[in-house]
Amino acid sequence: HVDTGSEDYLILDGGSGLRALAKEIMAKKVSGATFHIFLSHFHYDHIQGIPFFAPAYAPSNRIVFHGGHEGIEKFLRAQMCEPFFPISFDTLAAEISFEEHKPGDVVEVCDSRVTLFQQNHPGLSYGYRVENQEKAMVYSTDCEHTNEAHSKNYPYLDFIRDADLLIFDAPYTLSQSIGNREHWGHSSNVMGVELAARGEVKTLAIFHHDPNLSDQELCEFHSHTRKFLDRSRIAVREAKPGIPGAPSPRSHPYDVIMSYDGLSLNI
Repeated sequence: HVDTGSEDYLILDGGSGLRALAKEIMAKKVSGATFHIFLSHFHYDHIQGIPFFAPAYAPSNRIVFHGGHEGIEKFLRAQMCEPFFPISFDTLAAEISFEEHKPGDVVEVCDSRVTLFQQNHPGLSYGYRVENQEKAMVYSTDCEHTNEAHSKNYPYLDFIRDADLLIFDAPYTLSQSIGNREHWGHSSNVMGVELAARGEVKTLAIFHHDPNLSDQELCEFHSHTRKFLDRSRIAVREAKPGIPGAPSPRSHPYDVIMSYDGLSLNI
């Protein structure tokens, strides 16, 4: 959920966290609100919270599902049919609509501009850049960056350029991402740091963690990521930027954090 200051709600994806958000909304006795839900893709971990989103059962509310794929309604209905779910999509009493967009489209909702970016993932996924006044955040889940990422004109860099916050999919280490998990549609912590640095992102938030990792292992993953960030800064400074063609001293990202359930960030 991106709190833009609007009375309407801007929500990115519909995974299990949607249920907890619904509890917060219902506790505030919200009624007659519009919820804009931008879906990255339709793998279960990104839509399974939708049937449990309580505001969708209130006739006074309005739900608008946005996405870059064709067939948004068909896919969401399929999730809530026998034998997968006990009640049908038609049980949702809110006014529901679907808006299909194309890569590069800019959608103006919640006093913000939301830009779609097509990403490399099985079946494709879409990242979203949200701009509000002079602030920008990027939500980039389920995206695998190949060798093209090392090119100077990699399009993703323009998508994340100067963002105050980049929420970046990185369940793997570099060795895992180019090993037996290549082509799984995800990225690494090292790639996240590199792209955030080149895109001059202020804060990098790693998420979509490997579910096989314990809390302790996630802490070690975070430590490894921060160490890589520190080493890369030192390496660039020692490259003697006064030499033509040498890189300039690296300061971005300012920080790298590990996301967790319930995390709230101000930008």
